[in-house]
Amino acid sequence: MKRFRWQTLVAALAAIACTGLYDGAAAEQQSARVKPKYRVLFNQDCTNFFDRGEHTKEAVQLMIDEVADGGADVFLVNPNAQLVNYPSKAWQTDWEGYTEGDRSFFGDIPDETVPRRERIVKNKARLAEEGDYLAIALARCREKGIAPGVSLRMNDMHDAPTPTSHVFSRFWKENPQFRLKPWDGRSWGSAGFDYAHPEVREYFLSLIRELAQDYDLDVLELDFLRFPFYFSRDDIDRHCETMTGFIHEVRQILDATGRPIALIPRVASSPGAARLLGFDVQAWAEQGLVDGITAANFVEGAWDVQVAEFRSLVGPDVAVYAGMEVSADRRDGLPTRYVAESAEMLRGFAAGYLAAGADGINTFNFFLARYHHPVPAEEFYGGLRQLRSLEEARSQSRIHLLTAGYWQTECDMPKQVPLTIDTYTERGLEMLLAAEGADQRVEALVCYDGDATAENLWLRIGLHSAGHAVEIREGPERKQEDEPEHKSKIAVFNVPAGAIKDGTNELIIRSESVSTTILGIDVVIHMATVPGAEGPDR
Repeated sequence: MKRFRWQTLVAALAAIACTGLYDGAAAEQQSARVKPKYRVLFNQDCTNFFDRGEHTKEAVQLMIDEVADGGADVFLVNPNAQLVNYPSKAWQTDWEGYTEGDRSFFGDIPDETVPRRERIVKNKARLAEEGDYLAIALARCREKGIAPGVSLRMNDMHDAPTPTSHVFSRFWKENPQFRLKPWDGRSWGSAGFDYAHPEVREYFLSLIRELAQDYDLDVLELDFLRFPFYFSRDDIDRHCETMTGFIHEVRQILDATGRPIALIPRVASSPGAARLLGFDVQAWAEQGLVDGITAANFVEGAWDVQVAEFRSLVGPDVAVYAGMEVSADRRDGLPTRYVAESAEMLRGFAAGYLAAGADGINTFNFFLARYHHPVPAEEFYGGLRQLRSLEEARSQSRIHLLTAGYWQTECDMPKQVPLTIDTYTERGLEMLLAAEGADQRVEALVCYDGDATAENLWLRIGLHSAGHAVEIREGPERKQEDEPEHKSKIAVFNVPAGAIKDGTNELIIRSESVSTTILGIDVVIHMATVPGAEGPDR
């Protein structure tokens, strides 16, 4: 195996040398790099800070302090969508050309959205007069002992329904020939930049050069999930070669600084989906281009990312991170649950992935839950430190979920629920879990719609039967089209000790006598020392 990887690497380096993308200095940088030991990466988007509260140097520093004190290893500052939020010399800023009271600056966005947009633009411009937002944030990371990082959105298309919007760059507006040809199913991302054009790649490389040369960062995340489309749907091999060449150039820029900057792209939730979008993670790893990857869904909490499959492709020396979205799930017709509001869900998310071999967790939009659930910073961000190790996450009560909610074609793992099980029929599902400890007990909570009773529903996990449900609880309100709101139901199963294992687990559900629609499944790990514990409200 070692011989094969060495031959592959030699061949790859020879090919790169022929194209002028590789030199001796890069070889030294590659050999000197070590696998990142980060466990928790925290992403702060390009807008949220400017939408609420104060917008001073001290406020930027407080933003960093809260996350650092909460236990994250890396703070990823997002400086861009199609424009940048710091005084860049390479790219157009969000406030360039803005004059207070000029409605035309914002384009044809709905009138009711203008006051908020204007507030955000003004706040960015005002902070730029006081200092450089990005430089202030990265410097504070150094002071607080958290790794300073930058997360770049590589094809952001927010406001796509309004192409005259102020959020779009001149480069995008003036060059329609560089855009993707629209495809059904790709939603807003279908109008993004087409990376088959060298002009597009150079446009993004210009920003990366500025960031690498002028700013003090330890980590660069290329966020390929905002949005996930970069090429047409044909000629996948050629697209992968093009994107791998782009990653080579990014690596070369980072190595030229003489500083160790970890390159960690954020890609789709399975290696197959990633490659079809142009991201050949195996080639990136074999050619020594990346230090880690984050795998995630487009916009929904993903509890079933293929960590083991990614590991088999990138090997032991590239870190693999599981992406955590703010929304835990969106079960069909039921209220959204937010993972950041539940310590049990946080631990369940981390335990499942760490048990499956992930190196850590990468949060996305995590901060948004604080506005649904306003609490002090320590209470909110302190949960991050519980994600740092499998031992910590496994040692307490936790909840594992089945991925449910929004699905983006070509990017996300296929949805398993909602799933209708016909009468006297059983269906199989898969969940990523972490086995319980000796002082813990397990329940499976199956949320469903229908008239099934406890005697109608039966569950097996792996080699072990949980038997029929032991009780039926009232579930959350569920709203169906053309029908009044009604309660879903939750079937409770006692899971035998030792039934669940670390990694992917098979669940078989049988419905007897009636048809049943499964909306979601929670596997809840209780502390056995708490008699009758029922866990948090769901």
